[in-house]
Amino acid sequence: MELDIFKSFVNKSKEERKQNNDVWLYTRVSSKDQEVNKSLQNQKDSGYKYAKENDYNITSTFGGTYESASGDFTRKEFSKLIQEIRDAKKRPFAILIYTMSRFSRTGGSGISLAHEVIEALGVNLIEVSTGKNTITEQGKLEIFNSLIKASQENIDRLKVTIPGMKSLLKNGGWLGTVPIGYTMYGTRVKNRNLYSEKQEIKINEVGEKLRQAWKWKLEGNKDFEIRAKLFAMGVNISKQKLSTMWRKPFYCGVSVNKMLDEPVKGNWTKMVSKSDFFEVQEILKDNNFGFKQDKANPARPLNAFIHCSECGGKLTGYEVKKKKVHYYKCQMCLGITINANTTRRAKGDGAHNLFTNFLKDYQLPKELESLFGEQLKLTYETLNSEKVEEEKGLQKELNKQESDLKNIKKKYALGELDKEIYEEVKSEIDGKISGIVKNMGNGNVKISNLNNYIDLSKDLVSNITKYWMFNDLATKKRIQETVFPNGIVIDVKKREYLTKKVNLVFHITNTISGFKEGEIKNGNRNFPLPSLEVAGTGLEPMTFGL
Repeated sequence: MELDIFKSFVNKSKEERKQNNDVWLYTRVSSKDQEVNKSLQNQKDSGYKYAKENDYNITSTFGGTYESASGDFTRKEFSKLIQEIRDAKKRPFAILIYTMSRFSRTGGSGISLAHEVIEALGVNLIEVSTGKNTITEQGKLEIFNSLIKASQENIDRLKVTIPGMKSLLKNGGWLGTVPIGYTMYGTRVKNRNLYSEKQEIKINEVGEKLRQAWKWKLEGNKDFEIRAKLFAMGVNISKQKLSTMWRKPFYCGVSVNKMLDEPVKGNWTKMVSKSDFFEVQEILKDNNFGFKQDKANPARPLNAFIHCSECGGKLTGYEVKKKKVHYYKCQMCLGITINANTTRRAKGDGAHNLFTNFLKDYQLPKELESLFGEQLKLTYETLNSEKVEEEKGLQKELNKQESDLKNIKKKYALGELDKEIYEEVKSEIDGKISGIVKNMGNGNVKISNLNNYIDLSKDLVSNITKYWMFNDLATKKRIQETVFPNGIVIDVKKREYLTKKVNLVFHITNTISGFKEGEIKNGNRNFPLPSLEVAGTGLEPMTFGL
């Protein structure tokens, strides 16, 4: 009796430590087929029946969906369950699970997680179908054995399913969630509306807008500019997702999977051509501006932009550190070297001075701004005249179909058409309207406010030399690539630049700059420029990131 006072210090067994009857229920199936077959409902019903028979109170439920058990924390509901156990101030006595294979099939990883739940967090696991539990040491061993068995079953199942998965991939199919911009139809989809006996992967509405994003990238737009443009079109994409998109061969119709020994042509419509995809990869190697970055020194903006007139190769920059003087040199031709800047000891003007003088040929004189605006507007109208006519035709047809739809609705309301005929005709007209709307605006160069665009262009082409001289490396590069999309050729011996391709806007500037004052006054300018093939970026506003 004298030792009774110490009874409060004795550790109670788990059987005696049961503090509450609160339990949580977790249910899961691996596929949509199991959900359709009411497996989830059966698990739930069995859980509630077990709880009632054993005087437990289910206070929270988790799962209720189909999630693959290939990884523990790839399952959102399972992750939520574990995190809530960790965070809960009052934890449940146990988690009810129909079979331990629903908890985990990962073997060692699953056992480690179960051990944390049981030992560190003090929450038991109860297998509803058998009554096995971790309340006793023997029961704990049985639960761990069940987890090992579930892992073995998973391995055996994969031996059967992996060949089928490989076959699907080799035949151009896709496993897993499709990238942004696409919708997948098939047997293993979460959205019932996308169920199909045969797998089909189609570009969706967002994908049609992402097509334009690839074009912007190829034109040298920065990612933040592309995201802003997409946002204006109703597509909110994070910079991480956009960056990932540029690097996925999926978008050019190619499947790359660790189950495959080599790439495979996918059975889906590609969003970008293979050549454009690899051109974007080249852009990504350097930066997000669409030009080749001079990694050596920002004092050499023309690095790899100017080409040798002898061999066509690119001139690269270097610095004589003792003199602190920069040069450009052809890597193929002996003696083809030019100083970057004009110096007292230099034989002639440096590459930068020559470039600013060359750029002046494409700079708009102030007195010609009005003429430039008229010519730019005329060129815009010429480039878009055919599309405008096409748009008019589509609008006319759209008006007709909408009128026909209105008429049949009226006849149906008056009882002149029975329901079956009405629905058939309505469906046909709706299809036509949808097709017309889809085609309207395709391929048309649209500038919402042409006058503002022309004013912006006037400012840029009137001050292009200044913008190049007094801006950072990124802006210099952007200007160079915009004005001369294919770079420029330098004849080092003659100290002069040559070019074959010029952006359309600057070609217009160069052309009208050659007009004589009398010709301008006499109005000899009512013609679209004949050399439209010189178009570089087309008639898109050029801000150079300013």
